Amino acid sequence: MKILVIPSLFLLSACGKAPESPLIYQLEKQPFAIEIPAEGELFAAKATVISAPVSRNGVQNIAWLAPEFSVVKAGDIIARFDGEAMQIKSRNQENEMAITQQEIIEKQGLLNKELDAINRDIGMVDQEKLFADNFSIDDVRIRSKLEIIDSLQNTAYLASKQEYLTWKNESFSDSSAGDMGLLEMKLQQRQDKITQLSASLNQLEIKAPHDGLLAYKANWRGEKPRAGQSVWPGQKIAELPNIQEMKAKLFVIENEAIALAAGKDVSLYLFAHVDKPFKGKIASVAPFPKSIKRGDPQKYFEVEVTLEQQNSELFVPGRKLQGNILIEKAQEKLIVPLQSVFTKDNSSYVYVFKDNKFQRTEVVLGQTNLSHVEIISGLTAGQQISLTNQEHS
Repeated sequence: MKILVIPSLFLLSACGKAPESPLIYQLEKQPFAIEIPAEGELFAAKATVISAPVSRNGVQNIAWLAPEFSVVKAGDIIARFDGEAMQIKSRNQENEMAITQQEIIEKQGLLNKELDAINRDIGMVDQEKLFADNFSIDDVRIRSKLEIIDSLQNTAYLASKQEYLTWKNESFSDSSAGDMGLLEMKLQQRQDKITQLSASLNQLEIKAPHDGLLAYKANWRGEKPRAGQSVWPGQKIAELPNIQEMKAKLFVIENEAIALAAGKDVSLYLFAHVDKPFKGKIASVAPFPKSIKRGDPQKYFEVEVTLEQQNSELFVPGRKLQGNILIEKAQEKLIVPLQSVFTKDNSSYVYVFKDNKFQRTEVVLGQTNLSHVEIISGLTAGQQISLTNQEHS
């Protein structure tokens, strides 16, 4: 914060009886305007966001980026990602799929062989049972009772064996279907993975959706994308801003953010064009301060400023600027430097030079900043005060 004042400061003449060469401040009403300095950058009010492709393959590495602030046309390549890792995964999946296909062929052959053997057994038993049924003689005049009983037992055995083989055929068919289904599901999983990797490989290039000026977006640490950097799926990496409607983003140090509010006037200038100032008004103030530099504990309030005029030639997203926020317009007030005010027992006081000596005088303070403070009562214009503590002088 800065105060627009011209202080009256002088050394007391050595002919006085005051302590030797103390610093004396002459009180008088002076123009008093409160401005808060801030730094920031320009940004577009509206912009098309360019994000890293959404992929299930996790983090991707940037291989190439188009130059920042270059004018791109619809369909131009903005960024390329390193696809070597995905290509290796795709080849591995293709190999695994070929192995699974061979397993299916071998398994199908074994199952067919086993099924053929069961079917042959069923055919033989069917023929034996048919023969036993057709040529069974139960006449005691022709065959003995023992032969008749033995024949009946053989027929019953063949019927049971026929039922068992039929059950074995059905059971084997069911288990075979399960084994084949498992292998086919494994094959489908490989195919899905290959399809997914192919889709991801097709997304290794990001193309401009429309014409515009390319501006890369900084992350929370203030770092912009670069070749070799890793980015997460869906992470914002760039914008195609509409430079016809620009705004300013300012950052105010936390302990200087006094009376910030929407509607306050702001004077601005670009670092690259200090001779071309422009104006704006505060549109919004962040409710909480935050750190804006990695490793810097200092926190700042973010202030968004709408501009009174637009200049497409000068106003480029990301350009750095300086701003001064006018908190209070210049008014005639009685002010003193902060160093001349002392506090004890919750009361403020100064040392007034009167009758060739310094007298402690209590004062009521008004608005203040890092350098000066307004005197509401306790002092009048024309008085002289010490800028140093006279308690032990």
